[in-house]
Amino acid sequence: MYRRLIVVLALVLALGMTAVPAVQAAEITDVQADDTVVDPSDDPEFVDLSVQNDGENSTAADVTISDSPSGVTVTHPGSETLDPGSNTVTLEVTAENDADDGTVSGDVNGEQFDFEVTVENPPLAGFEDEPLDLGDVLVGETTADELVVEEVGGEEGLDGVEATVTSGDANADLEFDDMEGGGFGSDGVQTGPGGEDTAGWEIDVNDDASQHADLSWTVELHDTNHPDATRTVDIEARVIYPPEFGESLFIDDEFNFDEPRDEVSVITGTNEFEISNSGDLALPLDDIDVAADGIEMQAEEFPEEIEGQESVVVEIGVAADTDLEEGEYEFLVSPDAGDFDIDETEYEGTIQDSFFSHTVEDVEYEDEIEIIHETHLAVDGTVSIGDVPIGESDSATATATEELGYNDIENVEVQLESGPESWLDLDAAPTRVNAGSSSSLAFDLDFDTGAELGNDYTWEYTVEGDDVETQTVTVFASPVPLDLDPIRNDLSSYDNPVATETVAIVDEMDEQMQAGDTDGDDISTVLTFGESTTLYLEAVGEASDLTDAGEHDEAQSEIVAAAAAYNTMSLYSESIEDPGLRADSETVLDIADDDLTAVIDAQESHYESQLESGELSLIEEATVQRQLSRIALLQGNDERAAELEADAEEAFEAYSTAVADGESAAQEGDEIWATMEDEQFVSVAGQQFMLNPAGYDTFTDNAAEIDATYDEATASFEAAGESSRAEAVGAEYESRSDALETAELSLFVATGLYATLMIGIIGSTARRMYRYTQDARAAVSGDFLMN
Repeated sequence: MYRRLIVVLALVLALGMTAVPAVQAAEITDVQADDTVVDPSDDPEFVDLSVQNDGENSTAADVTISDSPSGVTVTHPGSETLDPGSNTVTLEVTAENDADDGTVSGDVNGEQFDFEVTVENPPLAGFEDEPLDLGDVLVGETTADELVVEEVGGEEGLDGVEATVTSGDANADLEFDDMEGGGFGSDGVQTGPGGEDTAGWEIDVNDDASQHADLSWTVELHDTNHPDATRTVDIEARVIYPPEFGESLFIDDEFNFDEPRDEVSVITGTNEFEISNSGDLALPLDDIDVAADGIEMQAEEFPEEIEGQESVVVEIGVAADTDLEEGEYEFLVSPDAGDFDIDETEYEGTIQDSFFSHTVEDVEYEDEIEIIHETHLAVDGTVSIGDVPIGESDSATATATEELGYNDIENVEVQLESGPESWLDLDAAPTRVNAGSSSSLAFDLDFDTGAELGNDYTWEYTVEGDDVETQTVTVFASPVPLDLDPIRNDLSSYDNPVATETVAIVDEMDEQMQAGDTDGDDISTVLTFGESTTLYLEAVGEASDLTDAGEHDEAQSEIVAAAAAYNTMSLYSESIEDPGLRADSETVLDIADDDLTAVIDAQESHYESQLESGELSLIEEATVQRQLSRIALLQGNDERAAELEADAEEAFEAYSTAVADGESAAQEGDEIWATMEDEQFVSVAGQQFMLNPAGYDTFTDNAAEIDATYDEATASFEAAGESSRAEAVGAEYESRSDALETAELSLFVATGLYATLMIGIIGSTARRMYRYTQDARAAVSGDFLMN
């Protein structure tokens, strides 16, 4: 029942709706607007839109602005209802001072419209560059300059401009001149539309403003006749400082002694010293003085000025004596600034203080220069040994030198870097090279059959040391076939089985070499064996010839040389690796031993016969005993050699004793003779005379002692075998014997003279006495009175 009621109601409603007549909705069919003119300096302009609603219903006005000129703002402030028919919708139009003319487009409830807007711009003031940068202004000074004012609206000219600083800077004050006009006959800024004129600005910077501080102001500009047509412009500047000497930098604070000390006494060079200008204006530079302790330094090149915030490099000449020790040496650099004239700088403004001046403060830069004694290692870069026969040794040296002479090179190491590890050996190398001196690197080369004939072999060694650059020595050598003809020729020159058998050994080794079957060490061993054999043959042959000629003393040294060569042959024979070659060498040794034994035996027989003769002096006996001792050693009889050496020592002691006795006796004779010369002889023209008969007994005693001492000396020297010394003493004795005979004869003559003289003296005295007696008697008798 309930469901049926709902269905009935629904049918009734449907039928009722179909019975009501249709109503038409709102329909916007046309929107019209008139063009308008806007003055930015006046109140907003209102533009009425004529809107046609052809519908039968009302609707709210929905306005959308899709486009407008730059600087023009169009808004719909109202909330109109669009009734059927004609309606009015009001728009508000505003423009900025620099707005452009143009078309405003939009729609009202979807119906498009547009209209033209003409902006009646007032004259607008601006600057040539915005934001306006007035550049650099000097700290603590008032700087003035010109600026360019422009009319930027483009429709009217400017008739005076008022500038108001709306935001200032704490570090400086900004003022403008000749902007408004009206003072001192000035009309201020006068321009046509879009034109320009000049005015002045002035900035007074505080004394404590920081260097490079950025100054900024905000300024509001407007034409004096249009106070509402304002524009805001940012102005900026920067604080700068006058020139002052700033920091310094010794770019290269080292001075290297890099020339040989023995070639120069003074090292010269140039170092760079940097001086800066901490100010912002150019700093004039007249002179630079440099004073140093122990070193000559002077400024050689520098510019005439230093630009602001820039640095210049000063070339400083240095001259240092090579005797200076390493270390740091102080010096002073004193730059002399010239007169600063701001008008000659690139400062763009004008300082308002007509008495402005600035003096650059003097400075002294103290720094240090370090003297460094360099160390240079130089080596011979290449060492060419050349062609070296296989089996033969060759050697070469390279020189390592410290070239400068200031420091030793410690911990020198020489290492093989590349090349074969065989054949070439570094026999000697220094571990230290003294300053200014040289040392040698010794190389020894010995190619064996493993070396490829004709190939050039290279070895590279590095030479290192403390605080020096590594140097390289390259050694070159080439193996060539061994030429055995020289040793063959040497051996073949001797007619001796030893030579014949040794040549056979050399030939056998040559055949093995050609076949490549020879041990590398055997080549040099056999060659040395052959060379030792040649020495043996030469020595034993010479010894035989000398003994045959009876020159046994001369033969002794040759026998010793032959024995030494024989021992060398034995040593190398034992070192031969090839069994056949070693056996052949042992055969050679047996033959050589027989020859050597024969010569030694003959020498021994000669010396023994000399001992048995009993006719030898002490020195001859000692010498023969020693020669026999050497022969016993050569024979391998060490016990007999020791006995003979002991006998020789005993003979030498007897010889020494005899010589000492002879010298002692000769010395005693000299001393007696010297005493006689001082006390008994009178020397006339080099001849000794004996004139005092009272000394005759002493004379005869001394003469007898001289005879005895000289006889003893001569006998001792003759027994010792010092015949030359015995002859010299004998000659001296003979000379002094003759002198003694002459002295003795002179004594006899002197004695006779003395006797004659005494007789004369006695006779003369007797005659005087007789006369005296006669005179005395006459005096007594008085006879003399009668005459």
